[in-house]
Amino acid sequence: MMERSVAMKRKRMLALILAAGILCTCFPAKHAQAARFKDISGHWAHDYIIQATDRGFFSGTSSTTFSPDKMMTRAMFVSVLASYSGENISGYTTNKFQDVPKDAWYAHAVAWAYRMGVTSGVTGTKFGPNERISREQLAVLMIRFANYQQFVLPRVREGKLFADSGKCSEYALDSVYTLYRAGIVNGINNSNYNPKGGTTRAEAAVILCQYANAAAKKTSSSERIPLISHRGYSSGAPENTMPAFTLAVQRGYQLIETDVMFTRDGVPVLIHDSNIDRTSNGSGKVSDMTYAQLKTYDFSYVDGKDFSAYRGTRIPTFEEFAAFCAKNNVHPFIELKVQMTEAQIHKLTDIATKYGIQYQSTWISFNYGNLKYVKSSHPQSSLCLLTDRISSRELSYAAQLKNTVNTVCLGANEMYLKPADRARCLSKRIPLGVWTVNDVPWAVTQANTCAQYITTDGLTWGNLYR
Repeated sequence: MMERSVAMKRKRMLALILAAGILCTCFPAKHAQAARFKDISGHWAHDYIIQATDRGFFSGTSSTTFSPDKMMTRAMFVSVLASYSGENISGYTTNKFQDVPKDAWYAHAVAWAYRMGVTSGVTGTKFGPNERISREQLAVLMIRFANYQQFVLPRVREGKLFADSGKCSEYALDSVYTLYRAGIVNGINNSNYNPKGGTTRAEAAVILCQYANAAAKKTSSSERIPLISHRGYSSGAPENTMPAFTLAVQRGYQLIETDVMFTRDGVPVLIHDSNIDRTSNGSGKVSDMTYAQLKTYDFSYVDGKDFSAYRGTRIPTFEEFAAFCAKNNVHPFIELKVQMTEAQIHKLTDIATKYGIQYQSTWISFNYGNLKYVKSSHPQSSLCLLTDRISSRELSYAAQLKNTVNTVCLGANEMYLKPADRARCLSKRIPLGVWTVNDVPWAVTQANTCAQYITTDGLTWGNLYR
């Protein structure tokens, strides 16, 4: 694990150095090499072509031509990415693809790209080196390349579905959306993307320079993916307790998730499990105990972790949490753990209203009925339907929860999400969040998707952004 962490840091540093070098040349200027290529004078991508060739990522098609409008092949593009990476690829080989001869000029680049997870074949045994790389294929490779470099793409503008998004393959739609959101690709006449169309050498040069610009800049807080502190900062303090929420705020989280259940005497308290055995020094079901009984137990005993510094911590009420969120400008994600009655839901929304957070909260639940009650009680409230796997049922439920004034998203288990799932959410205009991600490389991969947020036990922006 330590070796992988060091390797990832080295890749990040190399990428930043290379990107900074490109950024220095990413401004219109007259270069001595401009005269070398006779076929780019007056071309719309002239300056980008010069920048890309000056950095050694592209070569001309001859000593005097660049062929800007010639289509890029798949072999050409992985070779460009290999050059950009700065890695010595001479030792990479693979027998994966029958159509990649070992002595081909692109063989090492293909092997490197396959080994690094940047590319796969057009089939299980063919790479298609001489096939033109389509605009949707390029988008997928650029996202995978960013993941390989552990670079979280910035969110500089709203993601967009182009007018011809229906022609985009399911495996690629999310990548096109994400690259557009990062400001790295644009459409054709700003309305279509032409996903099946080829990519010219000029277009590829522009995209590499745009990527380099993004990689060289510090990502501002407004351009980062929102992170939700799961049950408070539960890696540093007992989960779902006031110390965990306080620690989350201190760590910079503005979004905090918690779980709500009701005691026997109708007091909403914060706890994940239906019983107190795992998180306290007591035993029994929450719904069988009064709030007075629950207050006698110590909730600093969580999964055998050493939270001795927090001995004596009591179970908090939902009202305490609501007051905390109002005071600290926190947007809570309130999970309704079990099936609740309409009266119980009204009690919770009334408390949220009392502290003025009713429209700065998101109500989340695996139970569709719970969210229907919230929608009925507070039509403007944000809702999130949780699920392990996305199916037609969840998509239908999310659509039914939507009205003209609220926002509704799906919160999915990151272990089961596939590109096709993201494509279906995008096509139906249903925002998507992922839970619960605690591994940095995997969090980077999830951030480089259409995901609206990531729920985590302890990752911060400092772990993900340079």
